[in-house]
Amino acid sequence: MFKMTKYLIIAYLLLHCNIVFSQEDFYSKLTKKADITFTSNEFFKALNMYKDLYKESQNKDEKNYISFRIAECYRNMNQTQKAEGAYLKVITKNYNNPLIYYYYADMLRRNEKYADAATQFEEYLKRVPDDKRAIEAKKSCSLTAQWIENPTRYVIENKKELNSKESDFAPAFATNDFTDIYFTSTRSSTHGDKINPVTGQIFSDIFEITLDKKGAWSKPEPLNDTINSPNDDGTPALSDSYNSMYFTRCKIVRGIKLGCQIYKAHRDAGDDWLNYEIVQIAGDSITVGHPSVSKDGLTMYFVSNMSGGFGGNDIYMMERKSKSKSFANPKNLGMEINTLGDEMYPFIRENGILYFCSNGHPGMGGLDIFKATKNEDNEWVVENMRYPLNSSEDDFGIIFKGNQEEGLFCSSRKGGRGKDDIYSFILPAMEFVLQGVIKDENTDKPINGARIRIVGSDGTDLDITTKDDGTFRYKLNQHTDYIYIAKKEGYLNGKGRITTAELADSKVFRDEIRLASITNPVEVENVLYDFGKWELRPEAKKELNGLVDILKANPNITIELSSHTDMIGDSLSNISLSQKRAQSVVDYLVEKGIQKDRLVAKGYGKNISKVINGKIAKDGVFKEGDILNEDYINKLLTQELKDQANQINRRTEFKVLSTNYIPDVDNE
Repeated sequence: MFKMTKYLIIAYLLLHCNIVFSQEDFYSKLTKKADITFTSNEFFKALNMYKDLYKESQNKDEKNYISFRIAECYRNMNQTQKAEGAYLKVITKNYNNPLIYYYYADMLRRNEKYADAATQFEEYLKRVPDDKRAIEAKKSCSLTAQWIENPTRYVIENKKELNSKESDFAPAFATNDFTDIYFTSTRSSTHGDKINPVTGQIFSDIFEITLDKKGAWSKPEPLNDTINSPNDDGTPALSDSYNSMYFTRCKIVRGIKLGCQIYKAHRDAGDDWLNYEIVQIAGDSITVGHPSVSKDGLTMYFVSNMSGGFGGNDIYMMERKSKSKSFANPKNLGMEINTLGDEMYPFIRENGILYFCSNGHPGMGGLDIFKATKNEDNEWVVENMRYPLNSSEDDFGIIFKGNQEEGLFCSSRKGGRGKDDIYSFILPAMEFVLQGVIKDENTDKPINGARIRIVGSDGTDLDITTKDDGTFRYKLNQHTDYIYIAKKEGYLNGKGRITTAELADSKVFRDEIRLASITNPVEVENVLYDFGKWELRPEAKKELNGLVDILKANPNITIELSSHTDMIGDSLSNISLSQKRAQSVVDYLVEKGIQKDRLVAKGYGKNISKVINGKIAKDGVFKEGDILNEDYINKLLTQELKDQANQINRRTEFKVLSTNYIPDVDNE
């Protein structure tokens, strides 16, 4: 039927590229007969006719034309692998139709060959440079790679209980507790295994499956003959009371496709479906289908190829004043929704958000699922649902469990059980976590039993304690600003700040907090100077901002800022230089708001050699406990080692002088 003819209308692109085949273009009566079958959308039947014709034809041009039609059949039957090879064959024969490059590129994209697809879209654009659809398709090749690398939080699962080796799609919830599901399938049913000449599959019917109280699904069973017929039946949509159902039926009489129409069936509470009527929308030759009805029952969305649209199949809406009235006056949703391609399978949620599938909007390949919301100007804003809901294959027919962020959708992606499968999806609640480890600044060893106070803008105020390995973990709330302070007796406090405001996805905040011992000097890393000078370099100021944070997190300490030089040069000059360097650090901290009487500048020159701690020893050059004095350095075997030792000696450190400083409140 109408997915069932997902690509029912292909004529638009043919006309768009000015490719018109007049009667004289056909090379034989048999080819003409196959073309009539093809243009009647009986692709499976036409494919077999073209294959036989290709073997018999002696005309080179005719064989190339038939090869093109074979590729078209495979594409319209959604056999992308075979279509890819068939289009490539046509290209190698230099067939004169630019569409072969577009469709070849599209099949490459559908088969997840994105780089090759982009190249072929470019080949097509050389021939048809203004085709907006091809321009967007080329962009989508790079977008797809980004979406796969950065998936959304949706979790999907193949709904095996509903799926067969055939096509299973277009589900609908048939009860308000979502335990009863209707869906469309081309599996065998009461009407036998007659093959649809359009799809090459069994004519579709609507099936029902039920979840019992023990959590087990029943065997899918077809609905009664009121709903299912020898023709294609499917795409059910039920009213809010579940006593009315709209569905699509596509009739074929004596090999002639009459088009698809929407029907309405009714039942009383507890009864089966007993009667139905056609929903009058358009003439028999116009295809309409894929109904979706709003919760209040006053608006119907549907799909049609009626004249005046923007592309192949467009999405329309009709309204009525009450449930006792008929829907009337179909209205195209406009170019915000509809494109040069196909838009199908609309689903209107209770919250007014419209979901649909399209191969015209930028997507991952084939049909993608989109959602559309109204902005302040009452205009539709369309958004691709991205990976993993979308794939390089056809993804369509999404439905939701009321206002819950879970439901069902359909896909022909790889790994399914049949040609099209039904999948479940759920959007887990966002989770924000603060986790990290507390370490000793000098030894690099974890600190167990440290306390971490976490204060949040939502009123959170609590203490947690690190484990034996120094780690901690805390689950954060959404839309909250946090400050956390790490404390341990004998250490200076450490402080951090994070926020979950404005985050659109789950996130784990990871932090490594290094606490400085009160009893040992702590080096301020990367405080570097130009040779023989004491002015702070820009990168040094950046590092000193961390010391500003430490002093603000520990308002009751005073410290000594000490500067040390290497072992090169005379002692007196080094002391003078190091004193000026230490004072430059003090001056910067005062500039940043630290009280001057909390700071003491001291230049030691080369008088105090660096003692290698565990943190530096991790690099493996020097051992923990080594003292990098002049005698030690002179005994090193290479100049490279001597330079490294001297570099380590050139440092700025601070040590705590007192812990009972009383801040001047007036200067705070």
